[in-house]
Amino acid sequence: SSQLCRQSLFPLPSQPRAMSLKIEFPEGYALCFVPLALSWIMNMFLSIQVAMGRKKYDVQYPNLYAPPGHKDGDKFNCIQRAHQNTLESWSMVMITMLACALVYPISSAISGTIWVLGRFVYGIGYALGNPSFRMPGGLLSHVGDFPLMGMAIRIAYKALTDPDLVKMMRGFAKTHAGLEL
Repeated sequence: SSQLCRQSLFPLPSQPRAMSLKIEFPEGYALCFVPLALSWIMNMFLSIQVAMGRKKYDVQYPNLYAPPGHKDGDKFNCIQRAHQNTLESWSMVMITMLACALVYPISSAISGTIWVLGRFVYGIGYALGNPSFRMPGGLLSHVGDFPLMGMAIRIAYKALTDPDLVKMMRGFAKTHAGLEL
């Protein structure tokens, strides 16, 4: 009995398993890999800025930011903050881009590219040591991420108001929660 359970849970490589799944992406979806790849380059660029800033301003690990009272604390912290701020939104922007691209592939790829370019400008500006120099890059980034948010909201709205999906949600609520909607 335990041998049968093991075989069904962990099939041996010699046992044939047949399962195929065909996934089709809309034309132009592959364009989203351009901003996705560029985002890795952007992150590496920002990481290098932080490493160079650590050396230049003598900010030692394990300090994420310069310790209070550090003579060049504000200058280093601007560099580090540009990287940290980008990390805070990077995954959500890229996931939103890839998800929205299932419906709007070209618009999503363009928006993702604009966001990445904005993060380069943001990092360069912020690294100049004056927090107000981050604004052009921040604004450019929003020219990319706001349309992605809009596309996501539009897709969600269309899903929630689609009669077939509403019927499916009502059936689910009735079957699994006993709710009559």
